[in-house]
Amino acid sequence: MFNETKKNFNIEVKKYATKNIIKKLKEQGIDYTQLQDEDFNSLVADEIEILKADSKKVGAGIGIGILISLVTGI
Repeated sequence: MFNETKKNFNIEVKKYATKNIIKKLKEQGIDYTQLQDEDFNSLVADEIEILKADSKKVGAGIGIGILISLVTGI
């Protein structure tokens, strides 16, 4: 069950990253269908790495917030 959840999560992250890349390219006036698949997939992979890095920062922030709450008793 965990593997299925992880697989579904990865699929959703890829969909989100793809939508982000398409949006960013449109903002720059670039038609993503004109890019080679290899280039587009590379952009999506980079966007996924950015999302992962951002989620780690958020997770660390939440963890620190919980720790401070436990220490201060608030």
